[in-house]
Amino acid sequence: MRTLRSILLAGAMLLATPMFFSSCEEEGSLIKFKTEVQVVNDFNDVVKAINDGKLSSEQAIAQLVTAIDNIKGDQSAKLQAITDALSNNNNTLDTKLNVIAGTMKSLSTEMPTKIDALAKAVENMPEYYEVLKAVETAIVNINPNEQLKLLEGVLDKYFSDELKYPDDDPLSFKGKIYYCIAEIEDTMRYMTYKDDKFRAIRKAIEALAGENAKLDGILDNMKKIVEAIQAGNTSEKEGWAEIAKLLAQLKTAAGIGGSTDNVGYVDLGLPSGNLWATCNLGASSPEAYGDYYAWGEVEPKQEYTYPNHKWYKEGTPSLGFTKYNNEDGKLTLEDEDDAVIQKLGNGWRTPTLADFRELTNQKLTTIKKTTLNGVAGYQITSKRNKKSIFIPCAGFKQDKPQTREISSSEEVAICMTNLRRIDDEVFNAWSFAFQDDRIARYGKRRPDGISVRPVKGPGVPVPNNCVDLGLDSGLLWAKCNMGTTKPTEPGDYYAWGETSTKKKYYSTNYKYYKAKYSIEVLKYNEKDGKTVLDLEDDAANAYLGVGYRIPTKEDWEELLYDCEWEAVTTTLPEIVDPSQKKVIARWKVTGPNGNSIVLPTTSGFKADGWGVQPDYDIYYTTANLYPPADELSDEYKYRKAVALTWPMFAKETLRECIEELSFKSIHRDFGVVVRPVFDLYSNK
Repeated sequence: MRTLRSILLAGAMLLATPMFFSSCEEEGSLIKFKTEVQVVNDFNDVVKAINDGKLSSEQAIAQLVTAIDNIKGDQSAKLQAITDALSNNNNTLDTKLNVIAGTMKSLSTEMPTKIDALAKAVENMPEYYEVLKAVETAIVNINPNEQLKLLEGVLDKYFSDELKYPDDDPLSFKGKIYYCIAEIEDTMRYMTYKDDKFRAIRKAIEALAGENAKLDGILDNMKKIVEAIQAGNTSEKEGWAEIAKLLAQLKTAAGIGGSTDNVGYVDLGLPSGNLWATCNLGASSPEAYGDYYAWGEVEPKQEYTYPNHKWYKEGTPSLGFTKYNNEDGKLTLEDEDDAVIQKLGNGWRTPTLADFRELTNQKLTTIKKTTLNGVAGYQITSKRNKKSIFIPCAGFKQDKPQTREISSSEEVAICMTNLRRIDDEVFNAWSFAFQDDRIARYGKRRPDGISVRPVKGPGVPVPNNCVDLGLDSGLLWAKCNMGTTKPTEPGDYYAWGETSTKKKYYSTNYKYYKAKYSIEVLKYNEKDGKTVLDLEDDAANAYLGVGYRIPTKEDWEELLYDCEWEAVTTTLPEIVDPSQKKVIARWKVTGPNGNSIVLPTTSGFKADGWGVQPDYDIYYTTANLYPPADELSDEYKYRKAVALTWPMFAKETLRECIEELSFKSIHRDFGVVVRPVFDLYSNK
């Protein structure tokens, strides 16, 4: 019973103060409606007109007063009509607030009826904000001398154990939270408890202790700040500012408030629709560093070390990390370990690598190293709408409280992602760094304190037939070769620069050769200087559409150098290979984010009118012409393309490793398999 009573008392005090809440009545600057309802005495017609947006707030309240006064019957008839409007889920919050205002202003509505109406309104408004708005509307629309009487009546008559919010009664966990927040807000705004300013926080800790782990940590931090203020180690101004932040976190963790409107953000017009927060988590301005978080923790702290990391225990497997390790295989932060989700909620989250790649994609944004209010950082500006965000060079914290010293030649902005590194890099998590010419992913120790820039949105879309491997370029790789939907099948074979398959692959039926006594190269030759396939000659683009293409040698190199390659071997039937040498059946390629693709063996190429030519090398085409270097005779200049190759048999080197993949030349008119890439959102 004490719970909801405190809520409304505190709510009434807060809402009666203009600096925190505005009146529900609209200003004269609003658009004037020529309403279809002029002098309407029928209550339901007025409610419908309000709901349909045909009346301004002032018009609505005036006509509701008239309609309520003209309801025939006694007070119960008036209350029934009002209650029906307040209980109707199809009526908007503004409509209900106007009904409350009209009820309070009606001279024919007696005080008990007004009390009953307000109680019914509150009962049908489960959100804390809506409850307070309803109380405010009632208070500002009746005689000030009657405010206390009204509020006391509501509290005494209706906020007993009989009244229940939807799915929640006054003595429930949620009820306790409402009570505690109201008490703390009351104390912060008005310093009600002059003899003991911290009574509200102590009461909150007592009420909620052990109820929910998320809240315990927030309340513990409040308690520490209180103790610091009382001990003189923190000024009251700074202390209450910190408590205000923690109160916002408490609301978010409890599912109260924390709407998107409370988080400043910028819509940069990115293809994904992502919205980027204007400030780092815990900061109140774009240039402020904000709070520092260790990866996998949801609270800032004074020191950032291995021993005090939440998920570290010396001597345990996976280099001491007890979660997000090689045993559990978890790579991305769960909601309970995502500081942004825990602090802000409502769809805000720690960014992915893909989010940062899109943000820094040179096709979409420009990045400029600059200063804001004297703070060094990077301004990222949309090429679409010219809006921008600023990310300060906040450095990081490691082993000791202070931020790492940053020299003028080494200004770095490091932002957390939701992804850890894999395998033997389990102690690292991926961050995203802005440092001079290096703007890319950056491995950072998980215990280090770094800043977080919240993001909200669906993230960068990935076509169903592609995989995001977490590459710096943002390039997506297809799951299968062209011509098949099975990752372990070779698929179709294409001559370099041709967009369809053929039954036979001859130099005489190749699109860009003219053969008489010798072969004349018609395109991609010395005359035109073209060395990379045009999209019109790209089989992947022709077959799959916009955004798809054949990978270049550079694309394959990124895949080779930034990913882990694991050979999956087998043996051929003994009748085929009596020696039973190991054959590389496929490569499993795992990207920095833990996702992987498979590249199957192809058993050669198609040429000279034959089917697949057996070869000891496996070939995958690139979009690159083989350089007409000195090693190519005049006969073959401009007639070969670059292909990624590897030996069919798993030959072991002196280091007892399988021979590495390499690039070789292959005739343009030969049929070779294609593994497409998708680069619509990449930085290529």
